[in-house]
Amino acid sequence: MLLVYVDDILLFSASTALLDSAEQMLEMQFKCSKMGEVKYYLGMHVERDVEKGVLRLHQRKYCEGLAEKYGLQDGGKPATPLPSGFTVEPCADEEVVGESDRKLFHSMVGSLNYAANHTRPDIAFATSRLASVVSRPSHEQLEAAKRLVRYVSATASVGLEYSGMRQRLQRGAADVKSGEMLLSCYTDASFNSVKADGTSIGGYVCLLGGGAEEPTVVFCDNESAVKLAKNACLHGLTKHIRPKWHWVRRILEKEVRLEIVKTHQQAADIFTKRLAEADHWKGMKLAGMSVH
Repeated sequence: MLLVYVDDILLFSASTALLDSAEQMLEMQFKCSKMGEVKYYLGMHVERDVEKGVLRLHQRKYCEGLAEKYGLQDGGKPATPLPSGFTVEPCADEEVVGESDRKLFHSMVGSLNYAANHTRPDIAFATSRLASVVSRPSHEQLEAAKRLVRYVSATASVGLEYSGMRQRLQRGAADVKSGEMLLSCYTDASFNSVKADGTSIGGYVCLLGGGAEEPTVVFCDNESAVKLAKNACLHGLTKHIRPKWHWVRRILEKEVRLEIVKTHQQAADIFTKRLAEADHWKGMKLAGMSVH
């Protein structure tokens, strides 16, 4: 496979011969510089442990630089993205920050969003909530953004980890053959969590690796939702739900298997709500993040 971003090209394949052939073809058409095995690409550090079958992606250099960029090297090292009890809601006119602070807030949220969209899903919820008030942030929300920058800088080596063995252990599939692929998903929603407009926040985590030849498993911590999807007898109580939304039940056990997961094992929780420190870090591990 070949990835191209402007003049940065990344080649990867299971065949060394195929890689050599692709390099030769490119060199015939363009002036190229061979950089060897990838270590750094588009701001992301790439670390491989071939023996253990582990691939790690992180943005340590970028994340460490955020605190320096915004002059936030001091002020502690938060253990979670958002402080305890903190919520993001529209603020009154007298609470809105001045223009210079608004621009600072806007810049910080943009920088954090770049990390969240690449290797730091653990800050996706916090960043998205702060982004919802980017045009009218309050002083409290500005301080929360600064705290989030400190958190990211303090946990700069955190990133994504891809390992088939990790998932086989999570799924309890110890007899899964190495090299087979298995997709499992976690889904969660925080009902009516945005008080200003009554909307909910949803999130999901999809893990690929491990074994295959069975339906995709979707883990959900809402027992009523699982029962509704599986059991037609409950439909008499839910006539307000249009039939077209019941397509989930038609594919259950064929393409998808829906299973209950306990809240403390819900990997998608980090995308829908602020969690306490222990739950936040446990959720990161469940979501396939490397927290070395």
